[in-house]
Amino acid sequence: MTLAKPAAVALVVAVAAGWTGVRSAPAGAGQASVSPGFEALATGQYDEAVRQLRDAALDGDAAALGGWMAALFDTGAYEEAVEAARRALDRGVPGARARLGSALLSAGRVEEARAVLDAGAQDAGAPGALTRAELGIWHYRYGDRASARQLFEGFVDEYNAAAAAGTRLSAEELVATGRALSGLSRWNYEYAHDALRVLDEAGAAAGPPLPHAARIAAGNLFLERYDAAQAADEFRAVLARNPSHPDAHYGLARVALLEGSGDPAPSLAAALATNPNHLGARTLLARIRLLRGERAGALQEIERALSANSAGLAALGTLAAIRRLGGDSTAFAAAMERAERLSPTPTETFLTLSELATDHRKYEDAVRFARAASAVDSTSWTGWGLAGIALVRLGRVDEGRQLLERAFAGDPFNPWFKNTLDLLDTFVEYRIVETEHFRLVLHGSEADLLAPYVEAVAERAYRDMAERYRTTPAGPIRVEVYPRHADFSVRTVGLVGLGALGVSFGPALAMDSPAARPRGAFNWASTLWHEIAHSFHMSASDNNVPRWFSEGLAVREQLKGDSTWGRSPSVGFVRSLAAGELRPVSQLDRGFSNPRRPGEVADSYYQASLVFELIEERHGFEAVLTMLAAYRRGGDDRAAFAEALGVRLQDFDREFDAFLQRRFNTAAASVGAEPPGPPPRDLAEARRAVARNPDRFEPRMALGRALFEAGRPSEGVGHFEAALRLFPDYGGPDGAHWFLGRIREDEGRPDTAAAHYRELLRLNESHYEARIALARLREAAGDTVGAAETLQGVVYVHPYEVADHRRLSELLESLGDWEGAAAERRAVLALDPVDRAAANYHLASVLHRGGDRAGARRAVLAALEIAPNYEDALDLLLEIRGEGRR
Repeated sequence: MTLAKPAAVALVVAVAAGWTGVRSAPAGAGQASVSPGFEALATGQYDEAVRQLRDAALDGDAAALGGWMAALFDTGAYEEAVEAARRALDRGVPGARARLGSALLSAGRVEEARAVLDAGAQDAGAPGALTRAELGIWHYRYGDRASARQLFEGFVDEYNAAAAAGTRLSAEELVATGRALSGLSRWNYEYAHDALRVLDEAGAAAGPPLPHAARIAAGNLFLERYDAAQAADEFRAVLARNPSHPDAHYGLARVALLEGSGDPAPSLAAALATNPNHLGARTLLARIRLLRGERAGALQEIERALSANSAGLAALGTLAAIRRLGGDSTAFAAAMERAERLSPTPTETFLTLSELATDHRKYEDAVRFARAASAVDSTSWTGWGLAGIALVRLGRVDEGRQLLERAFAGDPFNPWFKNTLDLLDTFVEYRIVETEHFRLVLHGSEADLLAPYVEAVAERAYRDMAERYRTTPAGPIRVEVYPRHADFSVRTVGLVGLGALGVSFGPALAMDSPAARPRGAFNWASTLWHEIAHSFHMSASDNNVPRWFSEGLAVREQLKGDSTWGRSPSVGFVRSLAAGELRPVSQLDRGFSNPRRPGEVADSYYQASLVFELIEERHGFEAVLTMLAAYRRGGDDRAAFAEALGVRLQDFDREFDAFLQRRFNTAAASVGAEPPGPPPRDLAEARRAVARNPDRFEPRMALGRALFEAGRPSEGVGHFEAALRLFPDYGGPDGAHWFLGRIREDEGRPDTAAAHYRELLRLNESHYEARIALARLREAAGDTVGAAETLQGVVYVHPYEVADHRRLSELLESLGDWEGAAAERRAVLALDPVDRAAANYHLASVLHRGGDRAGARRAVLAALEIAPNYEDALDLLLEIRGEGRR
């Protein structure tokens, strides 16, 4: 293979779909050990490797020196590695200068490393290649980016010269070349393909000094190109041979974060068990702890990282972020000064700050620091892209698009840049509706239908919360409503697959429209109220509010928007309570960031809302405002609880646990701590389960359902009623209230049926069928007002049934609510009914009776344009004209 300048030979195919490396040979296929010392190194027996390789290295064996140094590096003995390399250099061991420069760099002794690497840059063979690769990395981090690029490009010439001469490069030279090409790919992405091919060659030729270096470098390259699956393959292959390799474990932790699934903590723990000074692992652990709200723990981790390597630019960025989030501007400035003193282009520091600002929903800061990264390095595609995405999240879409296009031109592998740009391309399909405090972005296919309802809910929420929180967000708030869930997911996290319904970025929020989910899957008005609440919480706290606090308070807010909105306890929540597995309030953030079981995130929303139920019950809403103010000043949970409630957080943990036990003691006893077995296979088995456990919720429900489905509903009544006594707050769509309502309705007991439907709707905001059934019963009972109120709630769950809007209009007409009736007739038209002439006529009739003669005339003319001989419409037009003449 020959490498080409300035672009790589291998052209990217379909870069818009992402980058997939094609392996030419399994890296490491040619690995072999030639002595027990190298075997110990390859298998992670580091103490033995050091013992056996040290003497050979000091006797002048260059290969043994590489192995000895690798063992010291892998275990984090960087200062020992410095001393070992100096001893080898004094004895004239080939390659010792390159090893010494690497050791000094790993120990954070930047200027010493530069002097050593400069001195060895002209060495021939593998020692020179290793030195120049390290020197290029030094310049990229701490020196001159142009010099780094020049050093990296030199490897292209050297590789091509060797190929032309038929000379075979050593494994160490190939690894150095692969690392250099990976560095060049940051300027020209096409070099990534050549880097991978060279690393394949290195793996196939790898000898004892570098048993796993090629695979680790290839895994890191895959991560840089967002290919988590192939990166994981590389790291797992290393661990199959060396189960203790810290870089491989750290790589798998990064894979878990890139994929967004799995827990990186076990891999980080494994990396740090072998190398407690691993800068990347320690920094990532600090970032995870910071995301979980453990600011003190995060600070402890990052200080430990910097004690091992004070020149870690990402670590300094993490330290600066912790200080900034804590409101310590002096310490923040000191951390930034350290980074800027180390490097004229501290891009890593700025990018880390931008990413952590995004993690904590401080999007203005995210833009600021990402722009700073691009200012010091115009080829920081990540900087341009992070700024672009943050601007889009802030609702500054056009400005964000420009930066994203620049980022994508430089890094077309990045799926977040590509997906966001693809989404922005669809914005031509959307219509913007301006209201007093909002900018509603609605898809053209449903804008006419949803706009009036969304505006009414949003403005009511704004007025209500402005009074309650005594502050208002900077406006207008941008509300984007997506009829395709995949688009909403991309808008939120840059990838498809998000399970949430809505998200707030503060000045902008995004959510699914009801069209994005099956009928009855969620209540969009309740979700909108929830997300608007976040905008107020973020404004009141200067975006410092922790996630558990904001989510729980927003769920509590839903109940203030409507007493039937919000969440109810799931079986999983109650089972976790019974098992003693619910997290205390002091660790509740982990339920969102690090769920331990399916459903824990949803249950954490509900649990967090109960915290505010208890706080308001005992301290009033004023305490909530005091807590928000404490967060605004940079305080953590401990400070907020102490200031607002006068309690220590650990004492509140015990108080809240006692509250939960009292509130759910019956339900917890009836659900139990153990998960149920498989569902009963038949009616007989269901009866036996109840006989064994008459006071258990799930067997009672299972038997009641089995009897209902067997056509024996009356026999199931007792079991459903028993289930209600055992777990009265269960609001699942298949709960006892739904079955009892249907049974009592069939028995001719409409009042009892209506009571069950009402209770179900109190517990389940999204149950479409129960709402329709309750409206029907109320209308039949002559309760026109109640029937209309119930049907108005249907719009918040599923507004796409023409019949529902027609019926609601008729009810409102009978009550003389002409404005409300006209809104429903307009909704019918927005749904494009088959008979548009009749729909326009009925709208005209309602408007006419409500006194809007001009609107009625427009509507009746629209009907006659479709059906010129429509007699009722002609009569109405004559009547309107006659009134006009009079």
